[in-house]
Amino acid sequence: MIQWPPNLPNIYYQDDAVCIVHADCREILPLLPDKSVDLVLTDPPFSIPVKYEASGNEWPRSWRDLLIMEPFFTIVFSQLKRVLKLGGHCYINCDAESYPIFHKIGYSLWPQSQVIVWYKPTGRRGRGWLHSYELVYHPRSSETVYTDGFRQDVIGIMPVRTLNRQHPAEKPGDLLSFLIEGCPLDSDGIILDPFLGSGTTAACAKELGRNCIGIEIEERYCRIAADRCRQMVMPAVMKVRG
Repeated sequence: MIQWPPNLPNIYYQDDAVCIVHADCREILPLLPDKSVDLVLTDPPFSIPVKYEASGNEWPRSWRDLLIMEPFFTIVFSQLKRVLKLGGHCYINCDAESYPIFHKIGYSLWPQSQVIVWYKPTGRRGRGWLHSYELVYHPRSSETVYTDGFRQDVIGIMPVRTLNRQHPAEKPGDLLSFLIEGCPLDSDGIILDPFLGSGTTAACAKELGRNCIGIEIEERYCRIAADRCRQMVMPAVMKVRG
């Protein structure tokens, strides 16, 4: 049985594979031991918190708009780097506008990085450019180890249908499972999602026989994530990748 860090407060749900904490990740991440996490897999709130129209008047966009995000993510990324094992994996969902800030912060923390494109083949018709992709920022070190096999950095997986989503930005389990399976994990290895949302990362981890710590600031999503994990059964044999 996995031994969770003993000093975690506000544990909302816990079983043999998943630990869900109801809190701001900036409060919980400093409590995790150094080099204790094998895989960071998360989807942070990366929309730009700036409106460009007020009372019918518009003003031009500025790089300062993006910099609003920088102090928050500098704290979070620094903690993720601290808790991640030297050969561990880190995957952070973003889009074309948030990626510059993520890369700016990550560039000073990790020696290498890669961008993975999640292509969403929705097949819709219309004029203009259909928004059919998102980005996954993958900062890494030269010691990052992958499971055997060749993987392309463009992944085509259908998104979760709007009517089936339990969270506005819910990612498909197939995408997260694909990323998880690229990281070699022992039976006691830990996946960390500091922005757990409705719990897809935790559910995929449990389904694959992995262990996950999820942190979520909104209680309603903690409840959804806990219910999803509570209804699942761990595989009889833990999967060990090498």
